[in-house]
Amino acid sequence: MSEQRIAIIGRIRAAHAARNIASSESDVTARLQARARNLVPQRGQLTGDALRAQFLNFAVKSQASVAVAALARDVPAAIGDYLMAHQLAGPVRLSGDGWLAGMPWDRIAAYQPAPGAVMETDGAGVSVALCGIAETATLMLTSGPDAPSALNFLPPVHFIALRAADIVGALEDGWARLRLSGNGQMPRTVNLITGPSRTADIAQTMYMGAHGPKRLHVIVVEDDG
Repeated sequence: MSEQRIAIIGRIRAAHAARNIASSESDVTARLQARARNLVPQRGQLTGDALRAQFLNFAVKSQASVAVAALARDVPAAIGDYLMAHQLAGPVRLSGDGWLAGMPWDRIAAYQPAPGAVMETDGAGVSVALCGIAETATLMLTSGPDAPSALNFLPPVHFIALRAADIVGALEDGWARLRLSGNGQMPRTVNLITGPSRTADIAQTMYMGAHGPKRLHVIVVEDDG
């Protein structure tokens, strides 16, 4: 090692010692367990109707489309209406979420709604969000035995069902929900989705569906039953 490099390393060590920033393993563990919230902007602190209105507004600004269903049983019809209005085809691949399983999918039988492995021939996928984050209209989805991450990326059309009660203010609130839902255990994958997949890297021209679905339709359910 050259004398110049030794001198540089020496100065770095001296600076660390002077500032007393060396942390013991116990200090680091305590800081991680405390899970202190970061500074949350005002738009992440809304509640009630303002919280929901901001989520819906930002979702549209992110180039997603939104619909509001009064009841969970109205979700299949809302999906059918969207597919018909845009002249899109099935099959519609469902996640294995128990909430979705209790919905009347026979109403849109023509689109072949069914759970199971995601296929390249699927025309649309339906997922359930753990929560929606009003600060940015981001949807948090977790993977699991009944919720493959491929459902979020492979079908060209992505429907996400979101309970109105699961709209939170800030990203920090979303992580808190995640820890509660898994009793402190993290799922294998957490996907944060804000609008449909898009990029403007090619000739500065917006291209939809670059890395996932070209369309994202969020269905907010006011009463999950």
